[in-house]
Amino acid sequence: MRSASSSRDVSIRNHIVLALALTAALAAATPSFAQSNLDLRRADVAMLADSATTPPAPIQSAPAPENRRAVNPRKALLLSLLLPGAGETYSGHKGRATGFFVSEGAIWTNFVAWEVAGHLRRDNYIDQAQLNAGIGTNSGSDDYWRLVGIYTRSSGSGPDSYEDALRRDARNEFPTDPAAQDAWVAQRLPTGDRAWNWTSAALQDSYRQTRQNATRAFSHAKFSFALAILNRIASAIDTQMLHRGDSKDLQSRATERSELFLVTDMTAEGGGRVMLRQMF
Repeated sequence: MRSASSSRDVSIRNHIVLALALTAALAAATPSFAQSNLDLRRADVAMLADSATTPPAPIQSAPAPENRRAVNPRKALLLSLLLPGAGETYSGHKGRATGFFVSEGAIWTNFVAWEVAGHLRRDNYIDQAQLNAGIGTNSGSDDYWRLVGIYTRSSGSGPDSYEDALRRDARNEFPTDPAAQDAWVAQRLPTGDRAWNWTSAALQDSYRQTRQNATRAFSHAKFSFALAILNRIASAIDTQMLHRGDSKDLQSRATERSELFLVTDMTAEGGGRVMLRQMF
């Protein structure tokens, strides 16, 4: 004849089997239940089998998802257009912001360096023109300094004279009016401290080379503006990608924190109960 203790163990095992069977039945009957994060805590069931009169351990509330400051994606985009990296900083991604800050600093450092180089070379070729071509001014349009490099002298006749080129153009404009030709040439011919006459072709060639280097430096400086625009576009796109990623991450965390627990309990009289608890 079995003892009361042995009968009680059999009863406990039967209740455990019933609890497991009930879990499988609920999962098969309700698809939404089966898709939830179901956790049958076998360790708790084993503890109940060891001590039928011990109440189930209290279920601790899961920590809430990390609270993040609400981020306006439009504000982040505008900040990035003003200063690349500012939108990332506003969104809480300081590591990503650092890269854009560094690139922005490098772009404007490049701009300043080429601007300084261009002005130094411009001063250099003007000094050359003053020393070797007799020019008495340091002002003038870029077109004027270009002509200084093309023609050996400003006045006189011959193919290397700027005046000769002006007279050819005047004859094309006023073929039958010599007075109009003279007036047209006089209006455009540099005189006084703006007139020039190079002492040697080698010195004029050095002037042209220095002027080309100055023009190239100014072109490099202008290219920095294009790089700055590209940097802002890249930062603006990055803020929107980060916002979408953060939104998905928050949704994923919220889903992981929502858990469904099935807890079984045995009463002192040999009965049992099953409890379903949903935690958010």
